[in-house]
Amino acid sequence: MTALPRRLPLPALALAVVLLPALAALTAGCEQLFPKRTAGEQIYRRLCARCHGHDGAGNTPRYMGNPWADLTDDLWRHGDDPGSIETVVRDGVFAQMPGNPELSREEMKQLVAYLRTLRRTRGG
Repeated sequence: MTALPRRLPLPALALAVVLLPALAALTAGCEQLFPKRTAGEQIYRRLCARCHGHDGAGNTPRYMGNPWADLTDDLWRHGDDPGSIETVVRDGVFAQMPGNPELSREEMKQLVAYLRTLRRTRGG
C-alpha cells in the first residue's frame, strides 16, 4: 500500500499564492529601501564602528564623553585633510586607537572618503 501525497489545505495554498508575489515585490525594492553600503562604509563598520559608533558620533560605552571619538564634529585632533586622516588610520593613536597598516591604498582611500562624509552629517 502506497501513501497518497498530502495536499496543502486550501487556505494555506491561497496564503502562499498571495505572500510569494508580495515577498518578491518587497525584495526587488530592497535596493531602494536599504541602499548598498559603499566600500568605505563597509571598512568603517568592520574596523572603526566598535569605538566610534555606526553613526560616527562616538557614543559607545568605551568612548562616550571622549570628544576625539566623535567624527561628526569639527574637533579632529590630528587634522581633517585626507593625508592627516590616512596617517591616523594607518598608524593609530597611542593607547587610544589601533593602527590599520594592513589596508591597501584603495581601501584607505575609500575609508578616508567615507570618514569625510561622516563629518558632514553634523554640518561640519
